[in-house]
Amino acid sequence: MENRKRINDQWFFHSSYEKNLEASTDFSNFEAIQLPHNTVNLPYQYFDEKSYQKETCYFRKITIDPMVRNFLRFEGVMAVAEVYLNGEHVFTHKGGYTPFEVELPNTQEEHLLSVVVDGSEREDVPPFGGAIDYLTYSGIYRDVFLIERHGMFIEEPFFKIQNQKENIYTAELAFNVQESGTLQILLTGEDLAIEGILEATMGANTFIFPEMTVNEWSPEKPNLYDLVILEEEDILYQQKVGFRRAEFTKDGFYLNGENYPIIGLNRHQDYPYVGYAMPEEWQVEDVNVLKYQLGLNLVRTSHYPQSPAFIAACDEIGLLVFEEIPGWQHIGEGEWQDVLLQNVREMIVRDRNHPSVILWGVRVNESDDHHELYTKTNALCRELDPTRQTGGVRYLERSEFLEDVYTMNDFSYDGGDMERLKREIEVETYDDVQVERKGLRTVEQVAGEQVPYLVTEYAGHMYPTKRFDQEERLVEHAMRHAVVLNAAYENPNISGAIGWCAFDYHTHENFGSGDRICYHGVMDNFRESKFAASVYASQQSPEQNPIMVPLTNWTRGDRGMAQSMPIYVFTNCDEIEVRYNGKSRGFYQREEDGKFSHLPYPPIVLREFNFLWGEPFGPLDVIGYLNGEAVVTKEYTNEPVIHDLVVETSHETLIKSDRWAAAKITMKIVDQKGNLLPFLMGSVRLENEGGEILGGNDVPVIGGSAVCWVRTLPETNEIKLVATYGQFKKEVMIQVEG
Repeated sequence: MENRKRINDQWFFHSSYEKNLEASTDFSNFEAIQLPHNTVNLPYQYFDEKSYQKETCYFRKITIDPMVRNFLRFEGVMAVAEVYLNGEHVFTHKGGYTPFEVELPNTQEEHLLSVVVDGSEREDVPPFGGAIDYLTYSGIYRDVFLIERHGMFIEEPFFKIQNQKENIYTAELAFNVQESGTLQILLTGEDLAIEGILEATMGANTFIFPEMTVNEWSPEKPNLYDLVILEEEDILYQQKVGFRRAEFTKDGFYLNGENYPIIGLNRHQDYPYVGYAMPEEWQVEDVNVLKYQLGLNLVRTSHYPQSPAFIAACDEIGLLVFEEIPGWQHIGEGEWQDVLLQNVREMIVRDRNHPSVILWGVRVNESDDHHELYTKTNALCRELDPTRQTGGVRYLERSEFLEDVYTMNDFSYDGGDMERLKREIEVETYDDVQVERKGLRTVEQVAGEQVPYLVTEYAGHMYPTKRFDQEERLVEHAMRHAVVLNAAYENPNISGAIGWCAFDYHTHENFGSGDRICYHGVMDNFRESKFAASVYASQQSPEQNPIMVPLTNWTRGDRGMAQSMPIYVFTNCDEIEVRYNGKSRGFYQREEDGKFSHLPYPPIVLREFNFLWGEPFGPLDVIGYLNGEAVVTKEYTNEPVIHDLVVETSHETLIKSDRWAAAKITMKIVDQKGNLLPFLMGSVRLENEGGEILGGNDVPVIGGSAVCWVRTLPETNEIKLVATYGQFKKEVMIQVEG
């Protein structure tokens, strides 16, 4: 059986490494820490990423039962981990995004574990060797487990499903065991209860399930079943599984037999101040943001496997996943390719039992063709998981097609100015400007023939936009996303489109805006929305979440020529009413055969009234109606002033455990109607009793809001926060239990 215990506490850390430091036994001068951990806490902007590109060292005392086999499992260490036991080197793992295990010798009860972490960008480790447009923060930034195994235990389980017709499936469970014995296999859910006995033998085993009628998994109905393997009363393995038919075809993507257009965004996993080192509840919260706030049905894990908690939440909440291997454009040689293949194996073995994962990315993002390497990655993927298709994200037209799905980054849309695009970007991909493009190239233009096809990036660097930019830029940013998304819906041969990207992210000095940030997201790095977020959010069902976002700050001088119109209102409501100066200006519906008519919910456009510079300017109300009832209202004042400081916390209670927990504190400086003051900068002073504020107590105001996280410390029992901005002072209490 297996007993797994998370050990994220009682670690010690040294911020630099010298030879023989791994043999230290006196930790009095070391920092006591909890995981997850970033080796260097960084400011939000204008930092030197080389500060964490060095060797550091972690220590922990481990007590084991020498009568059983003991393993350490690391879910993620960036980027190279050298593991020592009692001063002796025992294991090296290269690659910061996939898990690895180390067996402890059972010759003694206590061991001193040392982990030397190399955070430098080594040429023998993907994604390094060339330039990469994201940061890879050093540290032990995911969970660590101490695992006891004795007698019979399960290795590399694979729940392989096969659809027979409609919602009827067969399945087999393949796994390895270390000794023979009688196993009980259970597969249960609200509508299913299957129990079987397997006389397992040492080595490889397979249990065949009978034909089953099930409730299929989908983002709308994420039906899951409990798979359990027992030996007598002992649980050897437990996993939530699901049944779904996911297939990319020449005619689009089909989920459970129905055409299912994909609407998605790419996600980087970094956060302000701590990089990758955020606890699992915040990995889960990102799934909530992607699914419910942004209304997506798919996320691409750019450009690496992400947290186990993130993938599990996609199963539970209902979000399709395109998961890909680490890399960005560069292909190394020799050891680099060996490590990449090992990362492929680790990714697939870890996540192949998750129904949310529908496509494996087995090509380094935007790399050139490499027949030998990509023949190997595809073959390895199909060996480890023959049930899913493969994709390979490229920027090349008519590149060698070794995968099942031609996945393409299409940045050909530049606001319609194709001549300028050709002149500025001399890449073969963009040379054919004679062909009219409506946001996207056709499948035939890209692949040369009809093949299963998915657009995996668009927008992004073509029009980087800050949340506090001038209104016209924010509107144009949103419209570019809408144009491409509309083009994807228009072409039935395109399975869908995955925009670049969900959140702003930190990057190297030779990318982005010079402050180490790429402002490519439809939300900022704090997960606060830009106008473009409403393009996606408004495409979800209004019964699930009515959305109405007018793309305006309602001012008289932020747009060119002092114009206020047109106002694009991204909404899934049936119609909207406009009230100006307290009087109704009428009801507005979508334009038939308009520019965005292929979207499920095209925007409603207000064009009919403008104002000359100097004319009186009054307040505006926009009301969204669904089935004749007002369901959402947005109000604007014509004379905004600083009116209030609104403080919100994501958690009123945090649970203290072996790892730290965190609450998000959002402080908004608003006008009389509760709207952010979008050009307001400065800082909010946040005093705390208990806990620690990530990034410090002076929280920057960016575009009217100040956001931070407050984390628990081992001794924290209660957190009291007092936020001060000007004459405003607000208090928040957070209880800490456990």
